[in-house]
Amino acid sequence: MSILRNNVNEERLKDFFRDAYWYHTLEIDNGIITDGTYDLRTVLPAHRFPETMKGKTVLDVGSSDGFYAFEFEKREAESVLAVDTNAYDGSLPFDPSPAKKESYINKHSRERREFEKYRDIFSLLGLKGSNKLIVLADYWNSAVTFQQCSIYDLEKIGKQFDFVFCGALMEHLKNPLCAIEQLRSVTRETCVITLSSALPISKVNEGDLRLWLLYIFIRVMGLNKEVSLNKRDFILKYVGNSSGGSFYNIHPATFREMLLAADFRRVEIVGEYDVLNRRNNVPNHNVVFHCFVQG
Repeated sequence: MSILRNNVNEERLKDFFRDAYWYHTLEIDNGIITDGTYDLRTVLPAHRFPETMKGKTVLDVGSSDGFYAFEFEKREAESVLAVDTNAYDGSLPFDPSPAKKESYINKHSRERREFEKYRDIFSLLGLKGSNKLIVLADYWNSAVTFQQCSIYDLEKIGKQFDFVFCGALMEHLKNPLCAIEQLRSVTRETCVITLSSALPISKVNEGDLRLWLLYIFIRVMGLNKEVSLNKRDFILKYVGNSSGGSFYNIHPATFREMLLAADFRRVEIVGEYDVLNRRNNVPNHNVVFHCFVQG
């Protein structure tokens, strides 16, 4: 039984869903759709998630508002645990670049303001900070659970999950290698990672007919799409002096080597997509990796 539905005026809840600062676009009900920074509904097919996840235990790492966590529940996962940290109380898994710290603090001050504006809603659920996933779980009578946990501390959860998902987080981490190793430690079968702000998979020189035909064959057949035909593709770009909250743009070929080094036995690139940052009107390139514990 929803605590919020029983104790909060319907118009007040509608105001929250319409006016709160949402990271994900979500369809609530009665035609209400949250104004998310990212609308991921149209890019779901690029992730190649199983149509049914029945009987699977799922961990959603860096879940934010919970778009993917609730999607896994719709696909009949046995259980879904969403984990994230909270900018409101300072428990983020990364620190801004010192030179950009002030702008980063200003960026996340909105969460403090949001908590004050909707304190009545958050407090009913025992929350001391803004957590819209927990609000949605209550409102929808969802079985998705939430635990505050850094990606660097996943092994402290004390169990493995059949299916692990980590979306659009790697570029925000100063230590992506440590994070990948933590993802591997909690994965029993499959881990799906979206590498956001990824350097595009380079096209080979069309003037080299032999390599071009090989490239086309690989892409059409869906075989080893992570294979690079140019050693210069194995690169990583540092952007911490530009953003302060993002640190690396990683080429997929480089990222694949990092995943294999963490002891994923097989790694496949299954999709690429651009998704618009609707606040800044800037497209963000994403590459989807499926990582398997068994070869």
